[in-house]
Amino acid sequence: MKRRFLQAILLALPLVAFAQAPTQTIRGRITDADSRQPLVGATVAIPDLNRGTVTDTAGYFRLEEVPVGRYSLEARHVGYEELLLAEVLAESGKETILNLELKERPMGLEAVEVSASRSDIRVPHPLSVQTITVEETRRFPATFYDPARLSTAFAGVVNDNDQANGLVVRGNSPNSLIWRLEGLDIVNPNHTSNAGTFSDRPTRNGGGVNILSAQMLGTSHFYTGAFPASYGNALSGVLDMRLRSGNDERHEQILQAGLIGIGLSAEGPISRQSGASYLANYRYSTVGLITSLGVDFGDEQINFQDLSFNLSFPGKNGGCFTLFGLGGISENLFEAERDSSLWEFAKDGFDITFRSKMGALGGSYELPVGQRTLWHTAVAVSAANSSRIGERLDSEYVPVREEKDEQTEAKYTLHSFVNRKLAHAASLRLGFRLTRQYYDMLSVARAVDTLASGDGGGLLLQPYLSWSGMLSPAIRINAGLHFMYFSFSGSSALEPRISMEWRFTPRDRLSLAYGLHSQLQPAQLYFIHNANEGRQLGLTRAHHIVMSYRRQLGPATSLQAEAYYQSLFDVPIAADARNSFSALNLTEGFVNHALVNEGTGMNYGLEVTLQRLFTDGVFYLLNGTLYQSKYKGSDGVERDTRFNGNYILNSTLGKEWAKQKKASRLVAWGASIRLVYLGGFRDTPIDVEASAGSGEAVFLQEKAFSVQQPAYFRTDLRVYRKWNRQKFNSTLALDIQNLANTQNVAFSYYDTQQMKVVEKYQLGIIPILTYRIEF
Repeated sequence: MKRRFLQAILLALPLVAFAQAPTQTIRGRITDADSRQPLVGATVAIPDLNRGTVTDTAGYFRLEEVPVGRYSLEARHVGYEELLLAEVLAESGKETILNLELKERPMGLEAVEVSASRSDIRVPHPLSVQTITVEETRRFPATFYDPARLSTAFAGVVNDNDQANGLVVRGNSPNSLIWRLEGLDIVNPNHTSNAGTFSDRPTRNGGGVNILSAQMLGTSHFYTGAFPASYGNALSGVLDMRLRSGNDERHEQILQAGLIGIGLSAEGPISRQSGASYLANYRYSTVGLITSLGVDFGDEQINFQDLSFNLSFPGKNGGCFTLFGLGGISENLFEAERDSSLWEFAKDGFDITFRSKMGALGGSYELPVGQRTLWHTAVAVSAANSSRIGERLDSEYVPVREEKDEQTEAKYTLHSFVNRKLAHAASLRLGFRLTRQYYDMLSVARAVDTLASGDGGGLLLQPYLSWSGMLSPAIRINAGLHFMYFSFSGSSALEPRISMEWRFTPRDRLSLAYGLHSQLQPAQLYFIHNANEGRQLGLTRAHHIVMSYRRQLGPATSLQAEAYYQSLFDVPIAADARNSFSALNLTEGFVNHALVNEGTGMNYGLEVTLQRLFTDGVFYLLNGTLYQSKYKGSDGVERDTRFNGNYILNSTLGKEWAKQKKASRLVAWGASIRLVYLGGFRDTPIDVEASAGSGEAVFLQEKAFSVQQPAYFRTDLRVYRKWNRQKFNSTLALDIQNLANTQNVAFSYYDTQQMKVVEKYQLGIIPILTYRIEF
């Protein structure tokens, strides 16, 4: 009897050990990509585990007690394209919730498997678009959990300065990009919007770090050209950030602490019966810790904090109401030493105070109407304000104000559309955007020189129409019209958009797209001091053509080549007939002469990308870009733009090793590295003798952007160790930006203290240690 009892215990031990191994639930919902109607009876499978399930009458699925780890997940439904999610992560302490959308498969088309790293496929066409997930911001090195910084790993995209996340897309100025939140245009959503700029003044679209924490993000989309008809008021790119809903079944928290900040995220059900949920995140910076360790973080004291939330209230008949918001404040302070013998550069004799604040509040409502129609409406108000005071110390070290900048921008935005599913695999969308733009600007230099001043705004109306359908079982067409009208300047534009995708084999596709695009001018051009003509400036416009070939090399590996040509016209240039100025080279600067919409420019290039999604513990993203960026000012001379670096080489590789340490604990080690090598931006030569005589920089405008900076090289590294236990998981990570401490030139300027041209370098080595726990 005792022997049998002992045998039973021994036989049960492996079962007990298995039962104690960390597991997690993977659940979610599958809907039709066009109508958002639930797909009943869709199959969801994890091939590595030989496990699967089917969706219920509301489209929901659930896989419980999935061992923690990384998996590929397959979703299928009769009459729809199959979806392979190659980067599904199951972690203890946090459920994995997927909202999947399947596109209807055209009749007569062979079964096609769509490989993706995202949890949805809500993109109108596959050209010039990348998806960004919160998991990628944690996996790629030195992103600082910022989707914009992650975007620089993509082909054709570079950062305009290490200190900020301004994006140069295919040779265009960062001003040509627009930010969206939940499909709504918003103001610049970044802390310290003056970070890394030549004049230390705020930019239109960049900053030190995104105000919206990555903990809040769902799957976001980054467009880099030839946008669909639903996108307007942008020339180079659209970063469309999407919020995820909180867990509607259980409460979960994330605590993250590191050398640049500490953050707390919480989510959970408001009502389990209705499925209402909340998600919130608070973050407070501790950048001062890095400075105290002797790391050069731009010679300024930087502080910021932010709060964001998303409330979701599912309704009857598949409808859903959301309420979301974010807000942040930041400052960077430079204080001069009260000993002039220590002043090496002109800036050293100044006290400079920069403060900014930004907020947004919005809501959306989505309702399926019948089996074929979807109605969506969203509204938001967003505003940003920045102030900068520059005070020079006199001989008695008393601050004397010499520079003052105050800028405010606000947007009140409404977006509504109706999407109608037509015949098999076809849909029609009719929508409009209405935005009230408001500006208030003042910039004063040398205490008496007003660079820009004024306030005002107007209504921006953007109706659009788009149709998607099949010309044949293998050829899909997306066509549409977009219209823009801005009451402030009386400018308008009608913009046709069309794209085609030909899947000539299950693994190969050829795509072609054309779009006419327009964009409003930066606020500083509308309010040029002593030049009322600024208020009459029209839209800058561009034709954009993109051709792409994509080959699916394996379930998670693809090769893509994309060629593009962009022809810009109606660009603001100087009214003076002999001037090299063009708004295409502008970031945060000002101009002191009248402008007219008579300039031109062009960008063209070729991008090649080889990508492997995270499978079997390995991922990589390799790409190369060759490009040209040219412009013409009022003097008629064709020149390189400021952002014409000619080439970009990117390689990001990562590996993860997982090991079962104990029955109740799984430990993973991981490392990823990124190498970037690119051609330097362009500078305008400085006349040193004339600058010495005038006491300020005098540029040789006839040789504008004729000097190319040295090539830029940077290595970033991320190493981490992760522990998965029964009820929680934790990660200790070290990110090192610029591992080799390479000195990369940011820009050159004339320094009145040294009486010579000085090169300003980008950031050196930046180590960021972070600890994260999810429970």
